[in-house]
Amino acid sequence: MCTASWLLEEDGFQLFFNRDEQVGRVLATPPQLFDIDPDNNHASFLMPVDPQGGGSWIAVNEFGLAVCLLNYYQGEVPKGELISRGQLVKNFSSHQSSESLIKEFTQIDFSKYAPFTFMVFDSALSKHNGHVKALRWDGNSIIEFLAQPPMISSAVDAETVHHTRSELFHTYQAEGDTVESRLAFHHSHHPEQGHLSPCMHREDAHTVSFTLIKVSYDNVSMSYQEGAPCLQNPYQHKQLKRRHTEKMVQVSLK
Repeated sequence: MCTASWLLEEDGFQLFFNRDEQVGRVLATPPQLFDIDPDNNHASFLMPVDPQGGGSWIAVNEFGLAVCLLNYYQGEVPKGELISRGQLVKNFSSHQSSESLIKEFTQIDFSKYAPFTFMVFDSALSKHNGHVKALRWDGNSIIEFLAQPPMISSAVDAETVHHTRSELFHTYQAEGDTVESRLAFHHSHHPEQGHLSPCMHREDAHTVSFTLIKVSYDNVSMSYQEGAPCLQNPYQHKQLKRRHTEKMVQVSLK
């Protein structure tokens, strides 16, 4: 129950994310700064925190690498005690590149996690460089693929939800592939305020937050809106001065 889309720009990208959760779930903590193992040249990163699992669903670091996670409800849940999928976001948010992240990520024991789709936005990603990568664990195998917006997960009526939101996304995109069209999509109640709309409302679940990540050549920021986007609650902003790797400098010089 989530919707992610993105916009590639001249010197970076923007990532838009609606998080949908069960009614009554404990509210997440707004974005915080994490600095894990700085002596090993790992990156500081921004991440909201889910108190229930201690992890998150989205993060971005000072190099401009971002990750987000969507539950994959159509997969097969492994037997036995499971680790919160949100820990994957926390544990893999300090990498400098998608290559190093994916190399380490694919070595873990996935049988300890419920199915998910894990998306990786490389630190050098832009309109002219790279693609958004995704890794999906269905409970039996892990596959890597190139993601296309929007990415959608739903526990109820998944096929209809995906079709409806995708059609709406492309309608907004046709009017202008812009930040404004992305925001309009994520705030939309089309075709009505219900389980099909990006700003989702069901009796048992609803959209609980909206997150916007911006990565440019100089800056990294995360803007967090608690509650459903239609409530128009004020944004909470966090920003990092961007660090550059040798790869990023080489890309900018091309």
